[in-house]
Amino acid sequence: MSFDVFLTAFRFGEEVPVDTDALEAALAREGIAGENATVETADGGSADVLVDTDGASFLIERLTPELSRLLFAVASETRLVTLPADGTPAALVVDAAQTDELPEDLRDETSIVSSPAAMHTLLESARERRNEIHGAR
Repeated sequence: MSFDVFLTAFRFGEEVPVDTDALEAALAREGIAGENATVETADGGSADVLVDTDGASFLIERLTPELSRLLFAVASETRLVTLPADGTPAALVVDAAQTDELPEDLRDETSIVSSPAAMHTLLESARERRNEIHGAR
């Protein structure tokens, strides 16, 4: 079962289109090209990546530290909010100022991510929550 993570943008509490050129450039710097791509990291991470005006969807088959580093790098460069699809209203931001742009339901469950290691820890926790909610192992 894949674990989905979305990178998207908010302004005044509403989701807004992302700068796809900037997003595609950040992804390209990480070796990801095209609107639909498969990523395989050196440490065994694996995800399908879909890009559109809503942002990027990472359909993660295997979450690893290197895949988390990649997500952190892209989110940091593009200033996008990371939304793990774990069944809870949670957001990961790289800058506290991003919290002000989030919808009210996400503000209480926002974590500020300061490093790739922190991103990995938070995504692992979200993946485990999702598995508990959906009964997957």
